[in-house]
Amino acid sequence: METNKNELIRGLKYELAAFPLLLLGPILITIGFKAIKHQNNYLWLIAGIVVATSAIILGFIGIRIILNAFFNTK
Repeated sequence: METNKNELIRGLKYELAAFPLLLLGPILITIGFKAIKHQNNYLWLIAGIVVATSAIILGFIGIRIILNAFFNTK
């Protein structure tokens, strides 16, 4: 059983794309809650939720691709 290196690299690219979003999402959500309190502005909160959701989705896709590269049954 061999590891498909191209798929492994592709999965790692997804994980590397998700990592900055994992850091940025909670920061934007915190800024969003402070903006609601001071200015009644929901833009930062919505952006933070979208970024955090996309980080989770990219992370799951990356993990699935990496596991398929390791445990390929072809």
